[in-house]
Amino acid sequence: MQYGENPGGVATFLTVVVKTRFEYPMRWLLGLPMEPPVHALAVVCLAASTILGCGGTHSATPALSSGGTSPVAGAGVGGNAGAGATGSGGATVGGGVGTTGASRASTGSSIEAACGPAPVGSFARCTKNPLLRAGATTADGRVELSIGDPDVFFDEDEGVWKAWWSTGVAPAFSAPDAQIQMGIKYATSQDGATWSVQQALTIQAEPGSGAWDQLKLETPSVVKIPWNPSERRYLLAYAGAQAQRTVDLGTSQLGVPWYQLGVAFSADGKTFARLPAAESPYANASTGFSDVAGLVLLGKDAFPDLPDVADGLLADPELVVDGDTVHLFFSSMPVNAQMQPLAYGVSHATSKDGIHFTPQPNNPQVSGAAQPSVVKDPSSGVWELFYVSDTDQEKATEPSTFNPFLGVFRSTSPDLSTWSAQPAQRYLTWDPNAPGEVYGLIAAGDMALREGIHRYYYPGWSSKDVPAGFVCPLRDGSYPPAVIVLDLAIRR
Repeated sequence: MQYGENPGGVATFLTVVVKTRFEYPMRWLLGLPMEPPVHALAVVCLAASTILGCGGTHSATPALSSGGTSPVAGAGVGGNAGAGATGSGGATVGGGVGTTGASRASTGSSIEAACGPAPVGSFARCTKNPLLRAGATTADGRVELSIGDPDVFFDEDEGVWKAWWSTGVAPAFSAPDAQIQMGIKYATSQDGATWSVQQALTIQAEPGSGAWDQLKLETPSVVKIPWNPSERRYLLAYAGAQAQRTVDLGTSQLGVPWYQLGVAFSADGKTFARLPAAESPYANASTGFSDVAGLVLLGKDAFPDLPDVADGLLADPELVVDGDTVHLFFSSMPVNAQMQPLAYGVSHATSKDGIHFTPQPNNPQVSGAAQPSVVKDPSSGVWELFYVSDTDQEKATEPSTFNPFLGVFRSTSPDLSTWSAQPAQRYLTWDPNAPGEVYGLIAAGDMALREGIHRYYYPGWSSKDVPAGFVCPLRDGSYPPAVIVLDLAIRR
């Protein structure tokens, strides 16, 4: 399918997750009073012809394309807690005692020792699931509301697994939006199963600053740039939003946070500083933002050969370093001057410095796809793209209404430009019998590949050891006690 086409017509599914509230989606979308008035995350489900059902249709065969996403962000905010109780920030969690020191124990056998055998050709859930649990209390007494958008990789230099995820902290789960601060958490692990979580956020939104990312700062992707100076060794890409924009869906108008993409740097991955405003590609441009620190790509510039593009929503960045090039994959939705969606899917841009990105031809390159995760199989040299692409009917099979997804598809590429068609079957699928998936999965997770074992880290719902006041919105209108957790599945 070429750009500009919408699989399934205008009713194509576009998801936008607003990571500040957590309410029953249809009542929220229709502006009706919430009963009960639960908060913490919110989901906005966009379909070009309907917003009912929080879903849509996907293309049966996303295009083979050359060059390099979806108007959507992954699931929302993060934290952890000890088993059976609300934990304290910085504690080691995941069902075991963490190890310290320079031991390089992160091998395929160590993850199998922690999680059980990795089957060939199918996924097995880690026996330690859930690895992390929302509800931790921060040093200043606030609560971490959820876990979302995990990004995980093995640091070859240090022999340690590292993870970052979106989080929101507030005085309580029921706190109003104005009291929720969004940011990115950080954790390390020797085996990828038992994690030690840093209490402090690595970076956070600054509400009221007027910056392009004052409202939202989420969906992290982190890589190490070997040629950068030491103080900029770690590169973080994230989605940010200053305010909402109104999208014309044909039969209705819908306000959504208008996500764009930014970067920040760190010497150690523990604390990130935004790209200085003077170095932003938009430093001298008329953007309407009082502060462009961190800003590297606006939606209006992400679709170089798509006609009639006036703006665009960009989210879910995924960074990949190949040789001397930084590749950026992201969810995307271009719109015209009337704010009508023109397409959606996974788009692609490249950079030599992690600051100036060149969008690739035919964006969005993988139509109908969202929330990309990219790894390389060293044994074959083939690149693998994992992504979400669900229909309304598929989403309706999960009990939760909060940003559900059925699993991830896998496409491959020899060059990070041309991708194979979407397969008939998902690479990983929701397991309703898994303890951390009782009410469904939460879009979406991150794939890591090391020593022949695929590791998929993803958020889901658990009904056990739920912190007081935490709930899950179900399709029947009920709100049973539940907490968002981080799960792991492995396969050879």
